Amino acid sequence: MARPKVVFPLLLASCAGHASAQSELITYSWMYREVLAGTNTPVPSPNGLIEPGEAVRLELSVGFTPEVGATILYSPPPGTGMGTVAGLNEILFDLVGTGSAEGVWSLVERAPGWGIGGAGSVTSGGTVIEDAAAGQLILPGQTANGANPVSAIWIGVWNPSSFVPRSVTWTSMPYFPGSTITCSLTVLAGQTAAGEPIYTNKWVPGQFGSVVVPIVPAPGLGATLLVVGMLAARRRR
Repeated sequence: MARPKVVFPLLLASCAGHASAQSELITYSWMYREVLAGTNTPVPSPNGLIEPGEAVRLELSVGFTPEVGATILYSPPPGTGMGTVAGLNEILFDLVGTGSAEGVWSLVERAPGWGIGGAGSVTSGGTVIEDAAAGQLILPGQTANGANPVSAIWIGVWNPSSFVPRSVTWTSMPYFPGSTITCSLTVLAGQTAAGEPIYTNKWVPGQFGSVVVPIVPAPGLGATLLVVGMLAARRRR
């Protein structure tokens, strides 16, 4: 059973007002790769189509604005003030498949250094991954990872349950129902007396993306289906 999602309306409303004024945004970009079924091994000759014996490795990369070094207003602890963007902090999302997206998931992972929270729970016959998260934990004395974008921050291998010809769309959606503010930036808020950085985070809107995956039947199946259709038509005469 998926855990309930708690919305903090006052915090979200406050962050939304600041974000709209400063164009703060985290963008989700999806792509897929053809891999051998049940593995993370790329197929020798990819052609953009998912065929029998193949699976789909979905990859999420995340970019953000403004750039590292930009000055923004923050409100979480250590108090409201102006700080500088230091990198991505955390993303939270659900991933939903449409177009007969049933299947089995494997190798659901986060990029090294971004394994905060859970990778997500598979539900609804493989058509949904709920409560997926990724982020960085900055220990005292460490410096934030300022990569922008963060490439392949989340990956998962989807093995379709059938190869009936169709297009399956995978769409990332907000973690908090009714709000796009489910991701945050790392903000440098100051320094300690010893000169170590003090970081906080700011929740900002997310622009959620999708990717379309084409599924094709086994070679010769199209001709077989055509013959079956012709025989059925003859019986009806």
